[in-house]
Amino acid sequence: METTKRKPRAAKSEERKAWEREQRINRLIDIVQELFFTHGYDGTTVEDIARAAGYTKRSIYLYFKDRDELFLAVVQRGQTLFKQAISDALKNRENNKKNPLIIDIGKAFYRFSLDYPDHFKLLMTYESRLHRYYNRDELTDDGNFKSQCQNLSFEYGSLVTSAIEDDIKAGHIKTTLTARQLMLLLWGQIFGVMQIILMRQESFEEAYGIKPEALFEKYLQMEIKSLQ
Repeated sequence: METTKRKPRAAKSEERKAWEREQRINRLIDIVQELFFTHGYDGTTVEDIARAAGYTKRSIYLYFKDRDELFLAVVQRGQTLFKQAISDALKNRENNKKNPLIIDIGKAFYRFSLDYPDHFKLLMTYESRLHRYYNRDELTDDGNFKSQCQNLSFEYGSLVTSAIEDDIKAGHIKTTLTARQLMLLLWGQIFGVMQIILMRQESFEEAYGIKPEALFEKYLQMEIKSLQ
């Protein structure tokens, strides 16, 4: 009769310690996320985080080196959701191949912004404060939250760039810009439009005589028309 070999107690102990550490880190990120959602990047301190978690500042630094790394841990969650939203839009697009891909991406961007407005705001803060724009060859993958955020940003930017390249090849878009250059312009425009919609969504229809989703649809139509 075969017997199952038991792992040495030391190995179990190490696994248990690693699991417990991961649980504490995830709990901290949950707490930090709510603080950054409520008070923003500038309004949240390590003291606030330690107080909310029931830790000392020194204990916080056992897991994260500074406030920025705590912030980036939350940003990484939002980026993962955002990348998935774009990926799903490209995989599950409507059968009408006459529609430019950037229409599908624009609609996914709109839906993400409304479904995860707090993550959307933190992504804007990240882009303006902590993100560094590199070529792919300059990116690193050392496992920390900074490099994870840099890489995720490059990955969903590449998804959009590839979609623009496909639209150019299909004749949906005519431009003298490269796909990456056009991606940057569209990126800035759509961020601005969504920021305005989110800031003014209360009583939006009463104030402007149009629903926010209808206005966003008009914006997408204008963009496509200008690119054709």
